[in-house]
Amino acid sequence: MAYTINVVRGPDSGILTFQSGGVSVDTQCWWDKDVKVDAGSYTGYATRMANKYNADGTKRQAIWLGTGVPVNNNARKSNGIFIHKGTSAAWSDGCIVIEEKEVLKIWNAIDPKETGNITVVISERAETQSEPSRSWVPVGLTQFHWLCHGR
Repeated sequence: MAYTINVVRGPDSGILTFQSGGVSVDTQCWWDKDVKVDAGSYTGYATRMANKYNADGTKRQAIWLGTGVPVNNNARKSNGIFIHKGTSAAWSDGCIVIEEKEVLKIWNAIDPKETGNITVVISERAETQSEPSRSWVPVGLTQFHWLCHGR
């Protein structure tokens, strides 16, 4: 089965969504602004992190974005980018972090594990359009004088 995770980033945080069967995730996410994954589409794997552990001693559940992931406008490539648990950008060294319960919903829904069966799409939120411009209406000299000088 194929799965899709969408990440839409804003200036300071973003929204991560996932839908599969009865599992639906729509949650806030964060990342390290100094190590930012480039917008694009990546092949993801439901896995466990090699060097991060849960409180019970088991390896932390995560979604790995694969090898050669471009970061910082393609300044370098990384093999260690994940979607994993976290509650702010401070939890990230380039990864995308979301609350633990949301990671577990996604991780548990994906079967089989350790297979490139997830498409992770990262995009930037479009800036909101500014207020429409107001039409300029010329004001006669007398009206202008009155508005500015009150006489």
